[in-house]
Amino acid sequence: MDEREYSLLEHLAELRKRLGYALLGVAFVSIAGFAVSDQLLEWLRAPMEQLLRETHGATAKFIVIAPAEYIVCQLKAAFVAALFIASPWVLYQIWMFIAPGLYAHEQRYASWFVWAGAACFCGGAAFAYFAVFPTMFRFFVESLPADIAMTPSISDHFSFTLKMLVAFGVVFETPVVTVILSLAGIIDPTKLGRYRKYVVVVAFIIGAVLTPSPDALSQLLLAGPLLLLYEVGVVISRLVVKVKGTPLSRATAASASPAPAVSTTNEPRT
Repeated sequence: MDEREYSLLEHLAELRKRLGYALLGVAFVSIAGFAVSDQLLEWLRAPMEQLLRETHGATAKFIVIAPAEYIVCQLKAAFVAALFIASPWVLYQIWMFIAPGLYAHEQRYASWFVWAGAACFCGGAAFAYFAVFPTMFRFFVESLPADIAMTPSISDHFSFTLKMLVAFGVVFETPVVTVILSLAGIIDPTKLGRYRKYVVVVAFIIGAVLTPSPDALSQLLLAGPLLLLYEVGVVISRLVVKVKGTPLSRATAASASPAPAVSTTNEPRT
């Protein structure tokens, strides 16, 4: 921990500087990302486009319903790509702001949680793209009557897929959040198993809130991994707390340890 005491104004000035650096990085990458926005949009529409060609023939395609719709999608795609690409830079700026106020062991924990959280978010987005999208889109297409053809708007599809990627990324943070709360002593991982029936209800509520589609399949595809990740978080939390302990357990152990004996005899000095 930095021994120097910072005033409120100094903290605000440092925060403004770090936010400025982070935003400049995102803005710079956004400008460069516009050049590859077409490739990003093509990547996002690939699962649905492939399915439409299987069911509707080679002429199946996306549509635009407004003059500037595709350009707006390009700008959004460039910004989203910048957030992902520049995330290490943004995380570094956040770290540079909070690190001076942390002890050495807290810095080790914080750095681990930051990178574990980033990896879990990317893992959740990848799971949605490669595992959930093909199943979900096939369900959407095959549930249509024979006399109705699907011609999705590029902007609607982009918004839908982006929200699903973010939703699954957030859900995959469950183990990291569980471990953090357990180490902080806020929750007891040994008692989390008792609340499974409530967790099931909460998982489906979260699935209904986070998924942009009201269909039951999308909610199930989100709630299922959430329940599994909850169990993973419980197991990891129990192992970590067993090894590291919690602030409360460490404080209790310290207070219960006997004080060192003080000798009252006058021993001869050598």
